[in-house]
Amino acid sequence: MTKPSRLVVPALVLLLAACNTTGKSSVPPPKGSDGETVTRSMMERKLLDACVYRQYSVLKDQNRDRMISSCECAASKAIKEVPEPYTLARGGAITGSQDLAVRRGIEACFKS
Repeated sequence: MTKPSRLVVPALVLLLAACNTTGKSSVPPPKGSDGETVTRSMMERKLLDACVYRQYSVLKDQNRDRMISSCECAASKAIKEVPEPYTLARGGAITGSQDLAVRRGIEACFKS
């Protein structure tokens, strides 16, 4: 049996925490959206997960701790661009505009 990498355990903890968060916002989703409204902390967690997922395959040879801290920076920058109420797409995925905010955060926080 192989030993799990240092990144797998924190990533699983983040994933389980994101799945178990039950906080609901009292603000209804925007008209025409099929997604659910989430809290600011839950949205920031989703943006962090999107960054880690995107960068994990790109930065295979780089320091994982540095990648996580850079993704935390990218998520905090991205959350400032995402308008309230924080609404996820159907199935809990982030929307196109939220993904663009993550990409801009990645550009700002990841240094060569």
